[in-house]
Amino acid sequence: MSMDELRLRVEELSQRFGINPPDVVHGEPPQGADCILKRRGKNSLIVIGAGFDTLPRQVQDADLAWAVAASDRTRVRKEGVSAATSLGLGAVIGLVAAPLIFLFSSPIPAAVVALIFFIMIGMPIMMRQQIYALDRRVAEVCGKEMLHRALTYWQEHPPRMRGLYRLVLKVQPSMAKRAARLAPANM
Repeated sequence: MSMDELRLRVEELSQRFGINPPDVVHGEPPQGADCILKRRGKNSLIVIGAGFDTLPRQVQDADLAWAVAASDRTRVRKEGVSAATSLGLGAVIGLVAAPLIFLFSSPIPAAVVALIFFIMIGMPIMMRQQIYALDRRVAEVCGKEMLHRALTYWQEHPPRMRGLYRLVLKVQPSMAKRAARLAPANM
């Protein structure tokens, strides 16, 4: 797909999602990724890698739809993590860290423990909820069939990412779980 076609497709998807289109450039996404959304302040940028053209058309459309949907910061934040989940995580982290303030004369150990709990427990829970919300949004706008085909493709051909991106992939729900969450009973 040429850059003009990509920009046109992103503009079409942005209109369907009701948001301003992010910029699109050819570049080098992280190893193993074909397309990635990068944030630049208030602006978003979709970086298309060399391997994007080798993907099936349905998967290309799904990748672009996910990137466009994720570029809508306010909706991702609003739909991603419920207030009850945030409150529950905050309460658990506070209950675990609060006794440390009384055990030590400094609040630093409590802050370190709270930060570790947030990174190890809170972030994965919040990330999973945001991914499920993003999948629901893409399914609403673009159709479940396209999303199921893309999730099936990625299940059969998992991305081979490295470093922090690989850890993020490990924390995310599996493609099978994501597809199951899109079943009619769960929507």
